[in-house]
Amino acid sequence: MCGFAGVVRAHGLRPGDEAAVRAMTRALRHRGPDDEGLFVTPRAAIGHRRLAVVDTSAAARQPMPDGRSPGAVLAYNGEVYNQGDLRRELERTGQAFRSHGDTEVVLRALGAWGADALPRLEGMFALARWDEGEGTLLLARDRFGEKPLFWRRLGGPGGADDGVAFASEASALLHHPEQPRALDRLAIAKYLAFDAFPGEDTALEGVRKLRPGHALAWGPGGLRVWPWFRRRYAMAGDPGPDAEEAAALVWRLLVTSVERRLMSDVPLGLFLSGGVDSSAVLAAMAEVVPAGRIEAFSIGFREASFDESAVAARTAARFGARHRVETLEADALLDLIPDVIDRLDLPLADASVLPTYALCRLARRHVTVALGGDGGDELFAGYDTFLAERLARPLARGPAWLRRGLGALARAIPASDRRDALRFRAERFAQGLVPDPLERHQRWFGAFQPEEAAALLRLGPAEASRVYEDLAALAPGAGEQAALELWTGTYLPEDVLTKVDRASMAVSLEVRAPFLDAELAAFVMGLPYQDKVRGLERKWLLRRALRGRIPDEVLDRPKQGFGAPVATWLRGPLRPEVERLLAPGRLAAQGLLDPAGVDRVVRGHLGGRDLRKQLWALWVLARWCEVQGLA
Repeated sequence: MCGFAGVVRAHGLRPGDEAAVRAMTRALRHRGPDDEGLFVTPRAAIGHRRLAVVDTSAAARQPMPDGRSPGAVLAYNGEVYNQGDLRRELERTGQAFRSHGDTEVVLRALGAWGADALPRLEGMFALARWDEGEGTLLLARDRFGEKPLFWRRLGGPGGADDGVAFASEASALLHHPEQPRALDRLAIAKYLAFDAFPGEDTALEGVRKLRPGHALAWGPGGLRVWPWFRRRYAMAGDPGPDAEEAAALVWRLLVTSVERRLMSDVPLGLFLSGGVDSSAVLAAMAEVVPAGRIEAFSIGFREASFDESAVAARTAARFGARHRVETLEADALLDLIPDVIDRLDLPLADASVLPTYALCRLARRHVTVALGGDGGDELFAGYDTFLAERLARPLARGPAWLRRGLGALARAIPASDRRDALRFRAERFAQGLVPDPLERHQRWFGAFQPEEAAALLRLGPAEASRVYEDLAALAPGAGEQAALELWTGTYLPEDVLTKVDRASMAVSLEVRAPFLDAELAAFVMGLPYQDKVRGLERKWLLRRALRGRIPDEVLDRPKQGFGAPVATWLRGPLRPEVERLLAPGRLAAQGLLDPAGVDRVVRGHLGGRDLRKQLWALWVLARWCEVQGLA
């Protein structure tokens, strides 16, 4: 796994561009500690940091020039698991290869087929291909957003667009002299409402995120961004295949996906919680890896409401895996904040990035690559909101007094800092009782309601109405599948995969997600919704596929997730830091957030209300601004 950065210009590099790219590349060193490369031409400077996983030889160094097209070069971050098939296809056209890794295969595929090569790539990737002779740049990102890529336009004489700067992490672009040190207020309002930055948005003015499954082409014809991949869902009323046949195929596709992702020239293991998805990956791995050669890693907690390590240990023992557990006091995660929160390239209001980092750090002591269970909840409808939706649909159409009454009942429940606190869940449910189903799910999950986020950023009515604008583009059609697309198109790439990428790259570990295999995902998305949620059972078909293959204890236990006790932290050890960073006078001087509105959140949580999500999101934002020198 790697990181890269670059600048390309139509009229030649300017003084300072090459030095800026060197600085941008150095800022990505944690993504690739094994090697550094720099490619410079009159119109381009591209840097690369390498974590050697497949083909660790010098022949696979990057940026990699294309000998068949002088001046063409590739910077690439990822793994393409079907590289062997593509290599053989290209060899049949007369192409010869110097290396045995996937980087050269991707380079040659792009040279042969252009952007039409992208749908042929099965795996996770972000890439930049520059052709000096044609003066063209191609940026692209994988289907689900496992690997990140950010970009911005660069100005020319008279303010005209003259080029593009790009990088694997947004904050690396702050090293370019044309990047303003200014914040995008509307984007930050969206962050408060989504817990992450949806769509193309980032906190930095002018910096855009290339969305999953999208490509960008820049050159003499201008700049164009387009989707090269779209998810396809079954339509309402589609009966779908026979359930037994579908369950059997899900299992076969998962085993095939895991087998593909075992491609590695370095040690490999997997993350193991007490949940369904990681246990499924272990079971599939046991089909193709001899017993005793599987390395499994778990994080345990002394506090029972956060701990799944005992279940994980029993699951590992069933498959003969070598199981390594690091048991932490929950407050030990506080010590990780400088290593994790302070190294985020953008604010991310998901405290589970801390235990995720601890898990990655544990795994990296023994392996360089790990498989994980990410994507299972999004594909198979594993979140509590899918059950809440069944109850909410009639209530959302009911009279306003009924919804107000439910809110009052929720607030009457005694408060608790437990991860599964009933009052926290009940208040969230009542807040989300609005007619639109996509808006319901987002209101249930996001830290702030959209109107609250807009008020904290002091946005005008026109801007405030745009806080949820990204939801409108997500619906794949009528019915309940639209909510799946909300989680798959927003939460998965912007929160889950971002969290895993940043935590793993901080320790130079590569993480692969078998559930996001293109063939497996396409089959599951094409299944009717009733194969995912039946009655009060989530992940219905996946559980059916796994019954008898993983322990019933795992299949039948409630979803727990991976969290941290932020409610208690914010009232205890983090309180001085919260009061310092979110002090009204400090916020007034900064001019970004409404001091009175923020103070109501601070005082409300410190006074006993459970405002953990809201206060954590604000604190992470304030800390990120200070670390980046934007406070």
